[in-house]
Amino acid sequence: MRTYVASVIIVLCCVLETTTATGLGGFFAARKKAGRRGNVGVRYAMGDHQQECTPGSKYKYANSSCNYLVCKENRYELAHCEDGKGVTESFRRIDTSMRYPCSRFDVECRKTLEEKGVVETNVQVCGLDLVFIIDMSKSISDVDKMKVRSFVLQIIRSLKLGSAFTLVAGSTYGAEVHNFLKLSSYNRGTEMVRAASNMEMNPKRGTATWLALQEAREILLSIKGGRRKGKKAVVIVASDGVSHPHSMSKETIEQAELLKKPKSYDPETGAPTVFLLDLPNNKEQLGEDESGKKLPKAELDKLKELKDKEFAAIPSKPEYRYNPESFDDLEKFIIPILRKSCEDL
Repeated sequence: MRTYVASVIIVLCCVLETTTATGLGGFFAARKKAGRRGNVGVRYAMGDHQQECTPGSKYKYANSSCNYLVCKENRYELAHCEDGKGVTESFRRIDTSMRYPCSRFDVECRKTLEEKGVVETNVQVCGLDLVFIIDMSKSISDVDKMKVRSFVLQIIRSLKLGSAFTLVAGSTYGAEVHNFLKLSSYNRGTEMVRAASNMEMNPKRGTATWLALQEAREILLSIKGGRRKGKKAVVIVASDGVSHPHSMSKETIEQAELLKKPKSYDPETGAPTVFLLDLPNNKEQLGEDESGKKLPKAELDKLKELKDKEFAAIPSKPEYRYNPESFDDLEKFIIPILRKSCEDL
């Protein structure tokens, strides 16, 4: 009898704990998922992994009037409302929903052809060795990280992929570098997209830009890593701030120069064309460091100066540095980057 009562109490505690965050529907969804994958379902229901989908919440608010996050293969991915429509006010308030959120007419959500991602055929098939170097440091919010990942996926999906066309490689970084794809990894587009979808988005605290640039040059852009002779290489770097620790800023500049230097590569491959996305930095705007600590103005000015020097060294040309005003603006730069990548092919 005592065993039975104890079992009932344990079950009730589990229900109460889970329903506090997700309701009964979330509890049963979590229990069902837990039956298949151990404790993963319960962990998602408690909201510890914000890039992964929350049970019972197909759609999630993306801090935007015209965009939303949709659950695909258990991960949230940025999506756009139809042209001229935006998310509802109720969706903004509740943050997550199982109902499609874009039913409100909004003239601010009208898109240009470039914003719709209309890529010319000659750009789609120009054939590149395309490498992404993506900053996923703690100064970027979880939702904005998802927007960066969606930007990468949108570029990949815009191109004709395969050994005769474009191959893709990439890494994300914080204090460490995590390669999610090498040029030699896959020939099929679906596999490249899947690998990019699974990129590491929660690295250890830090911003090791110097290390990410070095590994891109030595590994991702090497012949051993799948670099093709006679194919143009393009590198897209996305970062929101100066290297951390800041003492490594000089090393970042040196690695940026080596990344662009032809002598760094086999004569039959050559140096890549490098683009930089200077991502919005909310911490910088608030006068904080990566950990949220308030900085004196003199120190903040010094960090901005270091950042400007680093970011000036990364792109192949000054005009290859892009400054989106928000993470929702990233898609506006897809067409310009791809056009410039293919213009001399």
